Amino acid sequence: MEKTLSIPYDIAKQDFVRTHPNEVFPFEQCDQFSRYPNSTTDQQEKIHADYFAQYTIPRQYIKRNEEYYSYTSASFIITKDGNIKDLSIESRFQNKKNNIFEKQFNKQLKDFVLHTQWIPGKINNMNVHSYYGVTIHYD
Repeated sequence: MEKTLSIPYDIAKQDFVRTHPNEVFPFEQCDQFSRYPNSTTDQQEKIHADYFAQYTIPRQYIKRNEEYYSYTSASFIITKDGNIKDLSIESRFQNKKNNIFEKQFNKQLKDFVLHTQWIPGKINNMNVHSYYGVTIHYD
């Protein structure tokens, strides 16, 4: 009985995706989440490891000494063919003296996002546009 209920739902999802080719889906709604390449269960951990393998924190950067974190965050759309669009990046620093690194950190994350071969989300085995975000913490 459960399978018969899911078949019409799957057909409806597939029809919706087919008739709305420019729809952008939250990654949580995808059957296969938009994913970072070569990641398994914790893609954020893999993103952090790869990011910090390419970019180091400057020695002059002042580390966290309170409960708040400093970060650079990117939000974007992974298109159904794996390209990036509508990329926006912002940095927030717990210690305002670190604001001198804002342009550098924003550029680094932008380059990192644009040079990654992202895996598009899927719904019923069809690639879809999906929202995604990456946050890099420095503390």
